[in-house]
Amino acid sequence: MKIYYEPVNVNQWNIFEKVSGIGHVEPFLATKSMEEGDLVLLHVGSQNKKYESGIYAYGTIVKGPYILRNSPSDYCNNKNTCDIRIDYICYGTPLISHAEATRFVMQFRTVHMIDQEHYADVLLKIGLKK
Repeated sequence: MKIYYEPVNVNQWNIFEKVSGIGHVEPFLATKSMEEGDLVLLHVGSQNKKYESGIYAYGTIVKGPYILRNSPSDYCNNKNTCDIRIDYICYGTPLISHAEATRFVMQFRTVHMIDQEHYADVLLKIGLKK
């Protein structure tokens, strides 16, 4: 299993309104190295001051990567895409603050794999490892 970082711009796609809860599946931009079963951390940026910047959710890739076709209203249309099943989401404060995320996220603009040296710390922070 690999761990990825995915930025979410709530002004374009509001995760808090679109995701009904655990088990929700949604297409997100993908990299070619992503595989089913990989973990994806969803980071809300600072585009909307209503929400504190940080990681609010994570999920598992259940399909992809593939090129999403015939979905003109979707941001991922005609782009490399993977379907992510939401395994955890919080609607208040972030699970991992932006300041904490800067320790393991290389940059906040695009989807990318997190360096494996940070996996144990990330899994501990999200509660998947004791």
